[in-house]
Amino acid sequence: MEKKTFVEKINNIYVGMGFFFLTLALIAIMIPIWPYIWYRINPTETEKDVEKIVKEITPPEVEIEKKEEVVEEVISNLPPFDPALPEGLFVIIPKIGVESPISTSKDFNDGLENGSWIVSNYGTPEKTELPIILAAHRFGYSYWGIEKRNKISYYNLPKTGEGDEITIYWNQRAYKYRIYKSEESTYISDYGADLILYTCKFFNSPIRIFRYAERIY
Repeated sequence: MEKKTFVEKINNIYVGMGFFFLTLALIAIMIPIWPYIWYRINPTETEKDVEKIVKEITPPEVEIEKKEEVVEEVISNLPPFDPALPEGLFVIIPKIGVESPISTSKDFNDGLENGSWIVSNYGTPEKTELPIILAAHRFGYSYWGIEKRNKISYYNLPKTGEGDEITIYWNQRAYKYRIYKSEESTYISDYGADLILYTCKFFNSPIRIFRYAERIY
């Protein structure tokens, strides 16, 4: 009787371990596809995410000081023209495998649907009085595949940090930046950066993930 009880206990342990590892496996499978399930169940959430991304990011009391821009300095700081670079505009983040097209469209919906959107009325690599601000979805759209989401969205932006480099291809010139500050906040706190990347943290959250970078080349 005691031997049978012992065997039953061992069996129960193995069954429990089996359920535990099965649960871990299901979680591992669900993480990459969860955004698609979420948007299938809640098809209007993409529009809400767009609203959160493009919502006013400047606190009302903040006045942004423009940097003094000397034409001669801007010209001398231009990276060399490289005809081998793509003719379009792209942001490249090697750490997380991002190669995201940059849209300059006034229609942020169009820009966010196809990759990164450069916030209007701020800087560009060629206009440095104000910081460049790039926004992108984190979770994307239900019809995006995993590969596309990882490549053009900022889903993995939280995996970047201080010291990681970012390259912007702009008019076939490669502008290089280095992240010096990471932040999770409702508003941008550092307008002294040369480049600011941001995206939403969760599906339904006003908190955004920010990365601040300085130009290094």
